[in-house]
Amino acid sequence: METYQGVKFAYRQVSQSCPDHPFLNRLNYWVFLFSQLGLAPVHSTGAYGNQSFRTVNDSFIITKSSMVPEKELNRENYTLVEGYTPDTGIFLTKGASPPSSECFLHHYIYQEDTSIQAIFHGHCDLLSQHAQELGIAVTDKFYDYGTKELAESARLTMSEGNKFFILKDHGFVALGPNLDDAGKLTLTHYMKLISTLSQTLPPEQSESE
Repeated sequence: METYQGVKFAYRQVSQSCPDHPFLNRLNYWVFLFSQLGLAPVHSTGAYGNQSFRTVNDSFIITKSSMVPEKELNRENYTLVEGYTPDTGIFLTKGASPPSSECFLHHYIYQEDTSIQAIFHGHCDLLSQHAQELGIAVTDKFYDYGTKELAESARLTMSEGNKFFILKDHGFVALGPNLDDAGKLTLTHYMKLISTLSQTLPPEQSESE
């Protein structure tokens, strides 16, 4: 897996502040919960994963790059991606920090399907390892993070009707018509994983052994 090196795209901040939005508290709830469950593991400079919801048309509010989740909402942890100009390759943003490095992933999916209103991307090695047993679709090929190629592989997989899938050797993506549906879809697969793993536990040893 490639070492994280920050965002790979160009962006222009049109404002230093992410606009307030009634869904921000709910997004923050799920972002923090994922970090506590290890579905978006926290590391020294942030968390492995990114989450967003659609605002208007193809614009979306997303976790910032290198975000450390907080229980209480801090709007500086989020950035509005207002648009993308293919001719210049520049994302227009409103927020104090760069948006998540996976902006292409979220942008491609929102463009593909207007019914998708929330995207949760996280990392759970066990989900990836047991994807076949759990009946979870996996993209055909590994691509480096933050690339158009990774985003396109996600778009193709979702276009086949998959709302939860694994980016090969990378992480999972959950899609929903709202934040709660995307979050609950992830938890459903997570609980199936726990159930699967519990069935393979070795027998307990008695104290006399």
